[in-house]
Amino acid sequence: MTITKKFLLKVFYIFFVGGSLVLGSLLLYFDKLHYHFSFQYIPGFFAICGFVFCAILILGAKLLGIWLVKPVDYYEKRRRK
Repeated sequence: MTITKKFLLKVFYIFFVGGSLVLGSLLLYFDKLHYHFSFQYIPGFFAICGFVFCAILILGAKLLGIWLVKPVDYYEKRRRK
């Protein structure tokens, strides 16, 4: 059996990615979560919070792009002067 790139990629996924998922799941199962605030116990709180802040970042970037946009003939005006 020759070792091909495809075979090595499968081995990588099985051992490293699969092992990471199993280890992470075990750590979450056996670790006791100690939150500071009561709203952090709401299921999906961190997923919702991450989605909202990601949306805020995207909207902020869009607004910044609108604010920083130059007119189409901006550089042509500078050359004529």
